[in-house]
Amino acid sequence: MKRLGENRFGEWRLITSILLTFLPAIAFSQGRPDIIWAKGGHSDSVNSVAYSPDGQLLVSGSSDRTIKLWRRDGTFIRTLAIPFDINHQLFDVLSVAISPDSTLIAAGVQQTIGGGQFTSAVHIWRISDGQLVQTFTGYAVGGVTNTGVSSVAFSPDGQYLASGSRDQSVKVWRMSNGNLVSSRSDHVQRVNSVAFSRNGQWLASGSDDDTAKLYRTSDWGLVQTFTGHTNDVLSVAFSPDSNRLATGSWDGTVRLWNVTNARLPLSLMHGSNVFCVAFSRDGKLLASGANDHSIKLWDLKRGVLVDTLLGHSASVLTLAFTPDSQMLASGSWYPEFAIKVWGQSPAGPTASNGLNPLNQLLFTVTNHSSSISELIFTPNDKLISGADTTARLWGGSNGRFLRMINAATSVTAMAVSPDGQLIALPGANHTVKIYHTADGMLVQTLVGHTQDITGLAFSHDGTLLASGAFFDGNNDVIKLWNVSNWTLVRNLSGPFLFGPFMAINFSADDALISASCESVPAVWHVSDGTFIRTFPVSGLTRFSPDGTLLAIASNPVHIYRTSDWVQVAALSDQNQALAFTPDSHYLAVGGSSQIQFWRVSDWTLQLFYDHELGYPGQGVTSLAFSPDASRFAYGRTDAVVALATNPFPPAGSQ
Repeated sequence: MKRLGENRFGEWRLITSILLTFLPAIAFSQGRPDIIWAKGGHSDSVNSVAYSPDGQLLVSGSSDRTIKLWRRDGTFIRTLAIPFDINHQLFDVLSVAISPDSTLIAAGVQQTIGGGQFTSAVHIWRISDGQLVQTFTGYAVGGVTNTGVSSVAFSPDGQYLASGSRDQSVKVWRMSNGNLVSSRSDHVQRVNSVAFSRNGQWLASGSDDDTAKLYRTSDWGLVQTFTGHTNDVLSVAFSPDSNRLATGSWDGTVRLWNVTNARLPLSLMHGSNVFCVAFSRDGKLLASGANDHSIKLWDLKRGVLVDTLLGHSASVLTLAFTPDSQMLASGSWYPEFAIKVWGQSPAGPTASNGLNPLNQLLFTVTNHSSSISELIFTPNDKLISGADTTARLWGGSNGRFLRMINAATSVTAMAVSPDGQLIALPGANHTVKIYHTADGMLVQTLVGHTQDITGLAFSHDGTLLASGAFFDGNNDVIKLWNVSNWTLVRNLSGPFLFGPFMAINFSADDALISASCESVPAVWHVSDGTFIRTFPVSGLTRFSPDGTLLAIASNPVHIYRTSDWVQVAALSDQNQALAFTPDSHYLAVGGSSQIQFWRVSDWTLQLFYDHELGYPGQGVTSLAFSPDASRFAYGRTDAVVALATNPFPPAGSQ
C-alpha cells in the first residue's frame, strides 16, 4: 500500500527535475555572488608566487587547484579556476608567472585525463577579467610523478613563454600566435625550474639530473651544462645584471655560476634542502628557501649570510621579491600552506653595509589552510569561521580580523552559544573545549568522549551543549551537557547508529535534536533522550529556524515536515552545505559547483551562483546567514571565506 501523498510527490519530483534540467542555465544564473568582502587562503601547498612588474599584484598557484590574486597589502582579490570537466580535471597548479606588461598570468599545471593517467599544460589567463584565453599542450602523458609543468617564465620582452616539465622537456612558445618555437629534452630527468635572464639573451633550466643548463635565446641552442650539485636542482634564477646564475639544490647548497664561462665563484651552504632561490631586483640580495622552514638572505657582494628568516612552520617552496626590492613573499608546503611577506620594519634601521635587512615578518597573506568546515554569525554580527586547527573571528560588516582561537586539533565542528559569548571547539585527546569569544580564554574542558569530536551544537535557550564524536563502536553516543555547570545530562543513542555524529542541531523550540550518524540522519527527543527515527536517505541535517522543516543534504536534498515527517520536497544535488534564512522563507544550498536559493513557500529555485566558488567540482562547504538576513557567508574547499549580499533580504533589513 502506498503512503499518502506518494503519487503526488512523484509527479512533483518529475516536474522539479525538468525545471532543474532546463531553467537554471536559462533564467536563474546570477554568476558571481555580490561579494562584500572575502578572506583568502590555500588548502594545499603554495607552489609558486610572483609579483607583477609594478609590484601591486601578487599571484599564487597551489595544489588546491587554484590560482589566487592578491593586492600588495595581502588583500584577497579573486580566484582563477578552469571550468570543471570530469574527464579532464585540473589536478595541480605548480607554477605561475606574470607577463612583463602585467596583463597575463601563465600557470603551469597538471591535469588528469582518466584511467590513472595525467598530462601537462600551460594556461594563459587575462588579468583584467580573469578569463582563460589560451592553453599550451603537447606534453607527454604519464603517471602523477612524471607529468606537470613545474615552472613557467616570460621572456623580458613578453614575446616568449618558457616551460619546464616533469616529462624532461623545456619548451618555448611564441605568445603572439601560440606557436611552439623550441622543444628540447636535454635533461634526463624532470625539469623543475626555468628562468630567463634580464637581458633576454639566456634561458636556464634546473633538473632532477643534478644539473642546470643554459640556452641561447637567439636560436634556443644549448650553450652550457652546469655540473657540481650532488642532488636535484630545484630552482634557478638569474642575477639582475644577467651575469650570474643561482641554483638551489636538494643537496643543501646554493651555487652562483658565471654565465659566460660556467665558473663557480661561490657556493653557499644553506644547511637544508633548498627548494627555491630568488634575487632582489637591485641585485644586492639573494634569498633561498629550504626544507627546514627557513629563508636565508645572502649579501651577494660579500658572499655572506645577512639574515635567517624564521616564521614558517613548513618547507618554503617559493620566493619572490617585489620589483622595488622592499618586500619578499614566500609560500610553504604541508601542513601550513601559507604565504608570508617579509620586509624592513618601518622604524627599523638600515644595515651598515647599505642593505635593507628585510628581516621582519610584515604580514601573512593567507588565513585558513583547509576547507572551511563551519560558519556561524554571533548576535552582535561577528562571523566565526572554523577550519584547520583554528576558529577565526571577523567583523561581519567589514571583514576585519578580530582574533583567532587555536584548538590545537582539527576544527571539524564548532558551536557558538545563543548570546555569542561562548564557543565550543574540538580539543586534543577527544575533549571539548569551551572558550570566551571576547578574548579567547579557555573556560572549560569536557571529558568523556573516546574519539575525536565531529559535531557540536548549543540549544537555542543556551542551557545545553550537544557533542558527538567519531566512530568508536562501543561508546557511540551524543552527549548532552548542562551549560550552567558543565555536567553530563544524558547520552543519546539509537539502534544501529554509529559515529561520526556530525551536523548536530536543535529544533527551534529545543524539543528535538538531529544529527547525521555515519551519514544516516536521525532525530531524538531532547527532554528524555528518546530516539524517534532515522530517514531512508543519507546526508547532513538542518532544522528550519521556525522548526517546521528538517532538511537533509542527500542527493537530491530532501525536505521533511517535522509535524508528521512527511517528505515535502526534493531539491538539488548541491549538498555540501545548507542554511535557512532566519525567517525560514528561503533555503540556500551549496555544493561542488553552485550556491542555490530555493523559496520555501513553493520550493522553486530562485537563482544560483556558479562563479567565484573556488575550484569547480569541490566548491562550497559551509553557509550561514547574518542575523538580519541581509548577508550570507560561504566557505570553500580552498580555504576562502566570503561575505555576500543576500539576494532575497527580508523587508526592512539593512
